[in-house]
Amino acid sequence: MPTPTIATALNHVAYPTASTKETARFYTEVMGFKLVHAVRGEADPETGSTRAYLHTFFAMGSGEVIAFFDIDGLTPSAHDSLPRWVRHLALSVDSRETLAAWQAHLTKQGIHVTGPVDHDGVWLSIYFGDPNGVTLELTYQARAVNDDDARQAAAMVAAWNAEHVRAA
Repeated sequence: MPTPTIATALNHVAYPTASTKETARFYTEVMGFKLVHAVRGEADPETGSTRAYLHTFFAMGSGEVIAFFDIDGLTPSAHDSLPRWVRHLALSVDSRETLAAWQAHLTKQGIHVTGPVDHDGVWLSIYFGDPNGVTLELTYQARAVNDDDARQAAAMVAAWNAEHVRAA
């Protein structure tokens, strides 16, 4: 059987929330996303057991969506030992000026912002958290990645793998 066609776009990414109220306020009022859909369920889709939940969807200008599950009686677990910056959702902005405007806007809202951080002259990024502990990155891509970048990436991956042999 042939490999299926590669995915064409991000539809949505989902995270847990302990407060739909705070999540909706943050994504609509602070970030300017639009609440586009919500699904209420009364049963765990994996087990069928009774467990009410609300699944909310917030759209960016591109139509791509970040979603949240508020599950009745369930408190999202504490983070693991990984640094917060490892797990994050990166969202594109159209210019350095827009990135600077976002940094000013978020700071004015009382949100701690890290950066800007320059990633090898390709991306310029700021980082901040949402009310659920999700780390968000707003990033401006200064140039397209090219074949040279891909070759360098392959060499870095090969070197890393050779240096960091792990038992399977």
